[in-house]
Amino acid sequence: MRKKLIRQLLAGIAVGAALVPVVVSPASAAPVSQVQWEPCEQDDSALCGTLEVPVDWADPFGPTIELALAKRPATDPEVRRGSLLVNPGGPGGSGVDSALWATYGDELRRHFDIIGFDPRGVARSAPIMCAVDKLSALPADAIKTSADFTRMVTASRALADDCRSRSGPVFDHVNTLQVIRDIDAIRAAVGDTQLNFLGMSYGTLMAQQYAELFPTRVRAIVADSTMDHSLDARGFAVTQAAAGQDSFNEFVAGCARLPQCALHGRDIRGFWQRLLDRAGRGELPDPDNHSYKITKRDLVNFVLGNVNYQPYWLDIAAELERVDAGRPWGVPAARQSTEEQPPTVVPFAYQAVLCEDWNLGAQNIGQWRTIVDAAQLASPDLPDLPRAAIGAICLGWPSTADNPQRPITPTNQAKLLFVNSLHDPATGYNWALGAAAQFGDHAELLTYEGWGHIVYGRVACADEAIEAYLIDLVVPADGTRCAAAPPPGTESDEARGRSAGPAADEAPPLVPLRSEPKLPTWLF
Repeated sequence: MRKKLIRQLLAGIAVGAALVPVVVSPASAAPVSQVQWEPCEQDDSALCGTLEVPVDWADPFGPTIELALAKRPATDPEVRRGSLLVNPGGPGGSGVDSALWATYGDELRRHFDIIGFDPRGVARSAPIMCAVDKLSALPADAIKTSADFTRMVTASRALADDCRSRSGPVFDHVNTLQVIRDIDAIRAAVGDTQLNFLGMSYGTLMAQQYAELFPTRVRAIVADSTMDHSLDARGFAVTQAAAGQDSFNEFVAGCARLPQCALHGRDIRGFWQRLLDRAGRGELPDPDNHSYKITKRDLVNFVLGNVNYQPYWLDIAAELERVDAGRPWGVPAARQSTEEQPPTVVPFAYQAVLCEDWNLGAQNIGQWRTIVDAAQLASPDLPDLPRAAIGAICLGWPSTADNPQRPITPTNQAKLLFVNSLHDPATGYNWALGAAAQFGDHAELLTYEGWGHIVYGRVACADEAIEAYLIDLVVPADGTRCAAAPPPGTESDEARGRSAGPAADEAPPLVPLRSEPKLPTWLF
């Protein structure tokens, strides 16, 4: 039965084909869903299901996998507009979890079924599995010599080989061009003639490439915190470095004007450089464990990790000042439980997705140094910025990217809505400008003049614009900007309250200064 459904779906989603409904009830009724929905085990107020799709859309009648879906039905069937498919990014983020646990505005909930999906290779959708020891073997330090380069090539190749052996054929088919065909299959299977999509972070690449491949099937697509898939390896590294430096500059400027900041009134850049110098000499012990010496990378990751979603300038400054002074917390460090053995194999789609979607590597140490040296010029206060060197995990990738970066050629008539923070360290505003320039009149850019990654849920101005676009197709005027919310911990912030939405959900705890274990982390 499922094989037959896939053949029916393909009739309606082949590139360039006219839309053919999969199963249609009498003319007066809505399309019949092809997903068998049942109450979710995690939360029986939501519905879960699966959809079978080809492992490789180029071989539509070959092997298949099942995509995991979760749905929160529209709360007001009388005004329902259809389904809103959501993706939280990653690469490797779970859309099922996003549908189940993230907060969406009441008006969106009234008008749409909120549907999340785990992209192929992720979480519950034929997950890519990898050995922890292969992940742990990835070198953590910056690549500076030929020997360093060779070690990373060897380790990243060993990781890829291990993951492929454990994950089967899906491993080689997790690029975003495969995912957008899955998205179109979901759209058809739930009975929508056009797509409503909220893609955040890495999900914005899905948004852009869906609009390019299926331009007539776009109703409303939001790309929140926008990727620019046109950048080569050097451009990717330099723009990431510039975005990180911008967020560091905002931290310095914020502490200079906020009396609550522990570094207020001091030469903050000078203080930071002295801290980096101490770390570089191995003379910056963890105040709570003198046997551990804090590294430059620890310091850089600590700052950027704690401005990623909110401008936690006050907390960052307080911790840096404490470490500089060598002042312990006064409580013993928590001990790791030995009752449970750590897993030996874990889900890890990050490498496969990134390396199939981007050519970020280099042929030799000379090419690699050219890339990272250019990035360092763009981020003078952040030595060996890890995000600028994320392509290192692809240095040993055994094949060329299946979905390499290139400019988008848009033809969609329904405008997309791009949304970005002016100061986003993960998907910088430079990326939003680049993507918006490629789409031209086929998209509009809404600018949030504040800080942090993911805009929806931060301020009413942006939320109302996003929801009016998704619900009623009201596109914000050209050049629309929303004022920044106050930084956390300030008096104005405490009086302000927060809006509903994914960015306003309970903030993650502060990223600790010691970056252990040293494993790759999601960027977007």
